[in-house]
Amino acid sequence: MRKKAPVKTLLYLTLQENTYAKSHPWDPVPPTVYRSARQGKTHKGYIQYFFAPIPEYRHNFIKKQAWKPENLKRYIQEAFAIINPDDYYIHPDLRRLFGSEENENYDLPPLILLEAMLGEHEKLSAVEIILPPDSRVGVKDTIAALLYPHLPRINNVTLIGGDDSICAELADFFYSEFGILTTNLKRPLANTFAYKRPFVLDLWSGESETLKFLDTMVKNGYNTKVKT
Repeated sequence: MRKKAPVKTLLYLTLQENTYAKSHPWDPVPPTVYRSARQGKTHKGYIQYFFAPIPEYRHNFIKKQAWKPENLKRYIQEAFAIINPDDYYIHPDLRRLFGSEENENYDLPPLILLEAMLGEHEKLSAVEIILPPDSRVGVKDTIAALLYPHLPRINNVTLIGGDDSICAELADFFYSEFGILTTNLKRPLANTFAYKRPFVLDLWSGESETLKFLDTMVKNGYNTKVKT
């Protein structure tokens, strides 16, 4: 009997602008969590997406107020309790409501999310990796673990920016594993032919690829409310 492929869950926490969460002790309203009908595919199995739109404000009966970080964390923890995800991703606009400490602690998008983004590309011959400008713990290992299953079909890797030591380690990794030569650039090359663009793994510059991937899925609206 064939073993069923494992399914991991990802919770995407978005900011729902100009809305508020009730905070009346006599009428608590839990966060709303939606399940996407779409599944992502990774080399190890599948990923199920869940979305929780978090209101921008809380309501104190008279008027809406800005979240206190501890109250916001408590509210988000309720969303986690609904599905108990394997991993999560918080939109930068929502992270800003936590204050500077939460933003400073945030690093790379979850590995399972990046795996699912790669799994969307059946033909993967070129990869462009936008690196943080400074050396960060885990960047090299994350990239190595993420791309290793796909190396047999990758012909070209371009490293954009990044610390010299990280670029050197990655160049050694790609060449020693499959003889892949890397190109180092300070900034991306302009390319007007969209269909020729490589897969972009954006680990620093605004997380644009990650946000575009998730936000497009949310806007498609293929979601079902999770009953609490």
